[in-house]
Amino acid sequence: METNTILGMAKINFRQSKTAYLVSGIVVALFMVSEIITSLILRLDRGEVTTSLSCYVYLLPLLMSILIPAQNFRKLMSLGAKCLDFFKACILNYLCVSAAVSALSMALMLSWDQLIIASGTNTLNLFEVFGFMRGGPLVAFVQMTALLLLLCCALHSLTLAQGRWYGYAVDAAIIAVISVFTPIEPLRNAEIWFFNLIIFHQLAFVQIIACLVVAAAVYLAGLVPLRGKRV
Repeated sequence: METNTILGMAKINFRQSKTAYLVSGIVVALFMVSEIITSLILRLDRGEVTTSLSCYVYLLPLLMSILIPAQNFRKLMSLGAKCLDFFKACILNYLCVSAAVSALSMALMLSWDQLIIASGTNTLNLFEVFGFMRGGPLVAFVQMTALLLLLCCALHSLTLAQGRWYGYAVDAAIIAVISVFTPIEPLRNAEIWFFNLIIFHQLAFVQIIACLVVAAAVYLAGLVPLRGKRV
């Protein structure tokens, strides 16, 4: 019974994410049109580099991880849903959308990008920028899924925490990390180490495990604002 409730709630979250679908669709469509005009019609000079279309589909999971806790929580709670069921349903949403977008991004890189490259314009995609393609498409898909899941969990928990003192504290800490860590070499090295661990690590399984562990920790932290959130 609980499983059916969680699955039903996850389905509602997907159905109620129309804004995320709309914004992501518009951005992708506009970029496709501009890319066709610049690369296939205007024929840019050979060697010109453009951002891959695959980069823009990542907007969908990021928007969903903000809008689901911001908009859907109150609606579901007013229908009698439980906070813990919402918590479990959301991670299912983020896992599914991360995997789907990772697969779509990979498909675009291997299809659409090749048309752009054939026109004489090079494309910049995150699979190659992050070095995920070293292990082949399947490993790269898992690596990108794990990274997107981490980002979704972080944005989800951060969104839930807004309006509470610890939410403001986290916001301040993020700003401090960006403004203070970067100029100071030892702190900058720690920052670089962290990003190397979750993104650029040479060993794929280390990067995947690191992303999943950090994602789990960040998502579990979201239980604090979730249980104290007023409907």
